[in-house]
Amino acid sequence: MKDEITLLTRKQVENLDILKKYGIEAEATDFYQMINGGVYDNRMGNYWTRTFNFYDVYDVFYVDFTGKMNFCHTFMTGLGVRPVIDLTKIYENKEELKKVLESNRDIVEYGEYPKTIVDKYLDTKLENLYKKRNLKETKKSYTSMLKEEKEKYQEYIYQNNKYVRMENKLNIYSNRQFSNGKEARYGETHWVKVEPIKWLIDKKENIAIAKNLLTSMPFSYKDNSNYEESDIKIFLEDYFIKEIKSSIDMEKIDNLVDLMFEAYTSKTKVYQKKLK
Repeated sequence: MKDEITLLTRKQVENLDILKKYGIEAEATDFYQMINGGVYDNRMGNYWTRTFNFYDVYDVFYVDFTGKMNFCHTFMTGLGVRPVIDLTKIYENKEELKKVLESNRDIVEYGEYPKTIVDKYLDTKLENLYKKRNLKETKKSYTSMLKEEKEKYQEYIYQNNKYVRMENKLNIYSNRQFSNGKEARYGETHWVKVEPIKWLIDKKENIAIAKNLLTSMPFSYKDNSNYEESDIKIFLEDYFIKEIKSSIDMEKIDNLVDLMFEAYTSKTKVYQKKLK
């Protein structure tokens, strides 16, 4: 059975048409950077493949920020997770999938994840509301596995947008910046906006590849280069794939708005009738 979610293989990185078109290298999100993900020129980062090095079974191949293939030990930190999803996971309806495959679309949106830190004004606003316990929690949190112990980031909703509060885990000696130009300082707390995930579609293999590096973690905490037994596989299948589903059913919200509108217009008509 084909995995719902996985990583790219070395062969896929080197041969997929969609990566030849858009480039092998991948841009990092602020969330990825705050979990100690390395960011280099043009905000590009390094990311794992699922292919181990045949000559050293403790090493796994990764793509560096320039788009070149390299390898390192499985327990190295600072490398990113660039998930790959079977297109049938995104389009369970065969007719919808057929339309996408026959279209000119290269990029689709599916799921959501914390991505970008907010500006200074909103950051201050959210932090004040948080400290006063005036922010509403959703029923969802996001998991990071930078170390063997997992860390959860609670999701909050404010003015129809969702955010998580997190501490910058970037190495204390690193001098880097977030996407808005703000200097990334170790230990500082920031609010990060939850946004739609963009995926590159490869129509020959019926897969969708995350456009960005979404989070960061070791391949495995110990010398284990077998993807099937890796910690990164556990993260993808037990946490990530479940957590990217929206915490809010927008269809239910739309229905609720319609019902509220109908109730309001009905009451207005009754009131106007009484005035007559």
